[in-house]
Amino acid sequence: MGRLLGRIARLYRDIKGYVRILDAKSIARRMFVTNSFDGLLSALGVVLGSFIGGVTNPISYVGSVVGASFSMGFFSGFVATYLSERAERLRELRKTERVMAHPLRGSVYEKAAKMVPLYVALWSGIGAIALPTIGISPFIVAAFAGVKAPIPMLVYASAAIMVAELFMLGVYLGKVSGENVLVSGARLALIGLAAVAFFTLVSLVR
Repeated sequence: MGRLLGRIARLYRDIKGYVRILDAKSIARRMFVTNSFDGLLSALGVVLGSFIGGVTNPISYVGSVVGASFSMGFFSGFVATYLSERAERLRELRKTERVMAHPLRGSVYEKAAKMVPLYVALWSGIGAIALPTIGISPFIVAAFAGVKAPIPMLVYASAAIMVAELFMLGVYLGKVSGENVLVSGARLALIGLAAVAFFTLVSLVR
């Protein structure tokens, strides 16, 4: 067990070094925020759309959101990001080899070019899966913990959590850009609130 933890610690240190070499932290950050935003809005649409459609089983909400989030997070967020980032990094590696007129096989740069895409893809996938799943936690509690609650209450509790997550994403972006964090947070939260208002209006007039 200790040997395994040691290997994991060394791998973690190596990856951190590779990320610094290729300056990949900003790319991973962008992919995380972008896929978190897309995942939250998709999950919000699924929850509100299911509610308008008359779905009354909490498990159905959980299955729909988790299924969509996993599909987006794994296939698009992780696999597609890994393949595209790997292609770009290997392209840069080959270009560097041509400029240097020397192969870089086995070098730290080559190892970085192969490991960094995994790092970026991991954060990309986490963004698309983790935040939407947290957003439907009221339904998860209702479905698997035996907590009885009206579906409308679960819907709006879930929507409130997702809007709060959008706000925190905006705050994070504000910190990165040096802008007013409250304004930046409100900017993303308003998008979520607009979606809630639209679906609420549709539910009233249908």
